[in-house]
Amino acid sequence: MARRPRTLLVNPPLWNVYAPHLAVPLLTAALRDHGWPVTAFDLGAVHLRWMLTAQTVAGLRSRYDRADELGLDPAAVDEARLLLPSVCDGVEAAWATVHAPARLRDHTAFTRAARTLGNALVCHSAAFAGFHCDLRSNRQHYSERSSTSVLAATRDRDRNPYRWAFETLLPPRLTDPELGLVGISVSADTQLIPAMTVAALVREHRPDLRIVMGGNYITRIAGRWRDRHPFFDLVDDFILYEGEDAIVALCENLFEGGTRPVPGRGSLTPDGRLRFAPARDVDLATLPTPDFDDYDLDSYLAPGPVLPVLASRSCAWDCAFCSIPFASNRYRHRDAAAVVDEMQYLARRHGSTSFMFVDEIMTQRTLREVGAELVRRDAGLHWYGETRFAAGLDDALAARLHASGCRRLDLGLESYNQRVLDLMRKGTRIEHIEPNIEALLRAGVPVHLFCITGFPGERAEEARRTAAFVERTLSRSKEEFGLPYSTSVNGPFILDLLSPVGEHPERFGITVLHPGPDEDVALSVDYVAASGLTGSEAAVLAAEADALPDTGRTAPLQHRGLIGESEEYAFLRCVLDTGVPPGRPAARPAVFTPAPGDPPRLADGVTWRVSDGTGTVGLYAAGADSILRLPARWAGLLSDLDKGVRSDPWDDDTRDVLCTLWTFGFLADPHRHATPLPAGPAPGLRVRAAPGWRERVDPETGRARMTSLVTGREVVLNVHAFLLWLDHAEGGQPTAADWDAVTDMIRVELLQAYRAEDPVTTEAGSGVEAGRDNA
Repeated sequence: MARRPRTLLVNPPLWNVYAPHLAVPLLTAALRDHGWPVTAFDLGAVHLRWMLTAQTVAGLRSRYDRADELGLDPAAVDEARLLLPSVCDGVEAAWATVHAPARLRDHTAFTRAARTLGNALVCHSAAFAGFHCDLRSNRQHYSERSSTSVLAATRDRDRNPYRWAFETLLPPRLTDPELGLVGISVSADTQLIPAMTVAALVREHRPDLRIVMGGNYITRIAGRWRDRHPFFDLVDDFILYEGEDAIVALCENLFEGGTRPVPGRGSLTPDGRLRFAPARDVDLATLPTPDFDDYDLDSYLAPGPVLPVLASRSCAWDCAFCSIPFASNRYRHRDAAAVVDEMQYLARRHGSTSFMFVDEIMTQRTLREVGAELVRRDAGLHWYGETRFAAGLDDALAARLHASGCRRLDLGLESYNQRVLDLMRKGTRIEHIEPNIEALLRAGVPVHLFCITGFPGERAEEARRTAAFVERTLSRSKEEFGLPYSTSVNGPFILDLLSPVGEHPERFGITVLHPGPDEDVALSVDYVAASGLTGSEAAVLAAEADALPDTGRTAPLQHRGLIGESEEYAFLRCVLDTGVPPGRPAARPAVFTPAPGDPPRLADGVTWRVSDGTGTVGLYAAGADSILRLPARWAGLLSDLDKGVRSDPWDDDTRDVLCTLWTFGFLADPHRHATPLPAGPAPGLRVRAAPGWRERVDPETGRARMTSLVTGREVVLNVHAFLLWLDHAEGGQPTAADWDAVTDMIRVELLQAYRAEDPVTTEAGSGVEAGRDNA
């Protein structure tokens, strides 16, 4: 009997960089169960690891040297050149640090490592025109909303960072002469350009291979096609909905002359029309155990690893904003004993006791049955998942969940207003929300709250009520229940064409602004609402809800797309009870007073260079993660500071620059001449605005959102604090009544203190310019 051809299954970036995705391991297991040779390739994880190596980062210099030719942003390239030495020196150690569970307790080391990895992403961003590498969307020059743009990206190694990387990473996987099929799984729009780039490279290197593409996102976009789509130029087959049965049937048809229908497979009719075969539910009782054997489970950003499992498929609800029911078959759930069997097997095989349920919703039945089975077996595993607010989530169930190893539950709060919840068809009663949360927190289970701002018809005061409830809940979690691991995320409403709102906009009082023909694969669209918040107003309110609280308060852990601030890390921190890393250190509450005869020196890890063609000199302080730009005339002072030589005399401009360098960590510790701030106003003590702050004021509330372009710190000031900051911006002596607020603003770097006998002035002409895009 002839050997069966091998299938290569590819998970492209960008999905979840913190843990493996479940789709390819399930398809791998299905093929192996039926005797088909298969190799699973998580290109997303391999690509991430490749990006975060010293060799790859150092190689970006060759692209910076071609900045004009490639159309790169000069300021971004200048910043990347500042960061590059510290990144190349520290990126390998940083990778090791974030993969060591014990380092989750060492907040200083972990924060330093996360910062280094984040700066590596800044270096990658600067190497491609229009690229913003944030590990969530990785926005680039080309748009995933246009098939023309997607296909153009597949051919462009200069502006498509995936083409540039995959030319190195993919060809070695295509050399197997027994390879017959390449399957590409696409779950999100962020994977579309990488997936089609994979297909293009397979076509170039192995035109003999068959290419098939499927997954949740393919189901949503291809399900609307009625004719042959241009993507068929690169892909032979598209399959909709669930793939475990389909991939086996496809192999039988392609390589063994099989004739049974391939569920969800698209085919062209003689008149050129596109038809998809009916989808078929996979029997979850026969679902194979996911096969992760081909994966390097140390190639994800979170230690563990945190392995995905499922207890059910699809969703039993039909929320108005959600398209999940469109892109999945009917709701089904698995037997709890089979689920726990799978978890225990994977724990033994891969040495991990951490799991995430990837169910769209874990119903209370699933929570009760899986929780009871884990408790009965005393499994010693930890897990988290997503559920809904409902009457049955009480103290007894919460205690059982904690006993079973649950250390986080995600809940779709969406809004803390019954009227808005009813508009959403959420099926949630507001009277259940707080009791459910309290039951979980009492049991020791942190919560994560999903919020949506600006659902059609929602008013501004309702959005603010939700934000206030979330802030109060996170504060209670930390202060009252001793759980600093609860988190939240608040985003503006996005209109999905396949959601009930998108399909019946007239029922929700909106007018859809359909995209033009050039955005033919776009699923999210703009709209006009007859009442309530506009889209732009919702975006502002959602951003405010996720901003740091008022000056002087400690912010709870938030999801902001930074390395180390993912749901996997929040979960693992709770499992290990590591505490939460503090926010960025506040400025020292002291006054800069240079000591005669003791010349200051630049701190270790400070790099500086005169920028090409900009007339500025840029500095980067690795220890403080601060970036500063000065006019090029200050290069002489920096050279003296490098050598520890003092240039006399120091005029006001020089003192201004030195004060700024000291405040943001550019001067070495032994030479940070400072005296502690007094307990109250003192003769000769003045304060003035620190450089590099940008303010945005809400006209309705008067609150100001302050963003430091030096450090990336964000602070929200109430009306009184903002007016106080404005009063002292040009320099002034604070009063006793304002002293507490002033010292708070010094601690968060909004104000700088100085002595009248050593004046520094805001308008001294030093030309200090802040620049910070990577904080």
